[in-house]
Amino acid sequence: MEIFQQGNGYRISCKSSPRLKGELLPFSNNSFIIKWDDRSYDADAYIIFDYDENGKAQSARLKPISGVTDFSFDFDDLDLRKNSKESMNI
Repeated sequence: MEIFQQGNGYRISCKSSPRLKGELLPFSNNSFIIKWDDRSYDADAYIIFDYDENGKAQSARLKPISGVTDFSFDFDDLDLRKNSKESMNI
């Protein structure tokens, strides 16, 4: 997955599943809501970041917003880690 700045906001895109891309909407100090572009996916999610001592994002995990999100959108097994070559400046 790639998280990048676009204009004044942030976006997420999954390279292995091109339909999984969307906008990150601020939610709290360390989390955003992912609003998927493909609205047929009824599976918007929280993305929660873990930061290092300098305030730089190092990892992230996803959690469904709704308790009735289809089980095929199993976000719990994702363990997103910062690529050492790129930054995760969120």
